[in-house]
Order: sequence, then C-alpha cells, then structure tokens
Amino acid sequence: MRRRVAVIVNPASGRGRAAKMAQQAGARLHQAGLEVDVLTTVAPGHAHAYAMRVCQEMDVLVSVGGDGTLNEVVNGVLDAGSETPIAVIPTGTANVVARELGLPEDLAELVEIARTGQTRSLDLGLAGGRRFTMCAGIGLDAQIVALVSRGRGEDGISMLDYTLPTVRSFMEYHYPKLRVRVDGESVDEQATFVVIGNMRRYGGPLQLFREATPDDGRLDVCCLHGDNILDLLRYGWGAFWNRMPELSDVTYHLARDVRIESNDPVLVQVDGDRGGELPMEFSVLPSAVSFCVGHPDPHGESSRR
Repeated sequence: MRRRVAVIVNPASGRGRAAKMAQQAGARLHQAGLEVDVLTTVAPGHAHAYAMRVCQEMDVLVSVGGDGTLNEVVNGVLDAGSETPIAVIPTGTANVVARELGLPEDLAELVEIARTGQTRSLDLGLAGGRRFTMCAGIGLDAQIVALVSRGRGEDGISMLDYTLPTVRSFMEYHYPKLRVRVDGESVDEQATFVVIGNMRRYGGPLQLFREATPDDGRLDVCCLHGDNILDLLRYGWGAFWNRMPELSDVTYHLARDVRIESNDPVLVQVDGDRGGELPMEFSVLPSAVSFCVGHPDPHGESSRR
C-alpha cells in the first residue's frame, strides 16, 4: 500500500494551472490518508533534483506539468537508482506520455491512479547518454526546439510559442544528409530528418509510429527524405491522420542501437528539449521505469520482442 507521496510540480506549466492542480491533488491524497510533500520547481533541473533527493523515501512520485517536467522526474528516479513508480498529472502543451498511457483527464481519477493504480514498466531511449521517454529528433524539429528555447519565458511554453519558430524553420532550414546505422548496419544515407521514437505519438495529435509500443525493447526509427515546405506539409498531413507509413519517401526501422552522422552541423532534440549535436548514438533501456496506470496496457498492444 502506498503511504508516502511526493508531488513535484512545475508551476509555469499550463499557464499556472499546474500549481492549482498540484495543491488539489495533494489535498485529495492527504484526505485519503497519505503523507504528502508538494515540491515546487523554480528553474529547469529542479524536478530532477527533487526526484533524485526524495524518491527513495517515497512510495510514489507524482509529476504535475508537461513532458519536460516528467522527463526530469524520470531521470531523477533513475539517477538515484530507485524503482519508485511515477504517476502523471498532465498540464503541458502536448502531454504525449499521458496520452500514450491512456490516462484520464479527470483529476480525481488521476489521483486515484497515483494512490492505488497498477504499474506498467516502460522502456526508455538513450540519446548520447541522455534518457528520453518519448523521442529524439535529429534535424528540423531540433532546430525548432532551439529557437523556441531562446524565447522561453517564466510562463512556460504554449502551442502558440511554436508558431513563429516553426514557420521560420520551414522557410529557412537547410536539409543536410544524414547517415543512419541501425544495429551496426547502414540503412540510409539520404535522410534529411530523423525521429527516433519510443511511443506512437510525436506531439499533440501527431503520430509518426503507428506500431510503436513503449515496452517492446526496441526503438522505432523514422527516416524522412523531404527537402522543401511542400514535403513538410505532406508529413504534417500524414502525421495528423496517422498515415505516415503510407508515404513513399518515409522509411521505418526497428532498432536496439542507432548511430547518426552528418558532414554538416545538425542539432538533436530530446523529449522536446535541446539535446546536443551529431554525431550521436542512441540505444534502448528496456523496462527502465514504472508508471502508474489505470490499466497495464491501455491499447491492448502485443510486444514485438
């Protein structure tokens, strides 16, 4: 039975909605008889530090914020060598992990999952030594993330904050050739944009990986070969309608290890944050972290091990 819980909240998430939800969640958990600590972040890296400091003493950690906050909590738990499960109260821009786990939107239900829900062990990806729950992007989206990060304020990030950087990148981006090796074998030398995913969703309503499951011991590699704005619009259409695998200039690979190189400087993003530059190696960490869920496998998906 879970008795002690730490609620780690990014108050800027959801334009301030996260702080209110964290207090309400803490009050509900306290009323249910749990010992509750509400820990509020004030800067990037604080969620990681909090998680690393308290996870060994807690029966569950509750991450209140977006996918970036959740990434910090996950990394904090693993850096502490802990197996403490993580519950999610999503208040971010895309909330990819919460959608992937099939979590409800109702706060009372989310609190009950944190208190009594089953756990599901998920894989993580590793990008140059940095763990990710969702995906790593190489090329265009990393450029957009870099531009958004420069203008990030204290009030967090909304979808509108992505608009101008996305338009600017669509118009100005130079498409370098990327060399992709999967499990030691060269599979592509003409890709212009690569996404390495652990989950089906890419961001908001967009899906790149129709068959991806976050507990199959593999990463899904999507190689795109477009080099102009019309290609990008096609990709957006395909991702919105979950039809990316049907596009002739998009190829997919399953991988345990990936290496990507380029002759040009190319940025990498990891779970929506800046993640360095190529060359870089990527790998999978099977069953690395436990999440509290309402059902152990909300999609009824089978493993591809």
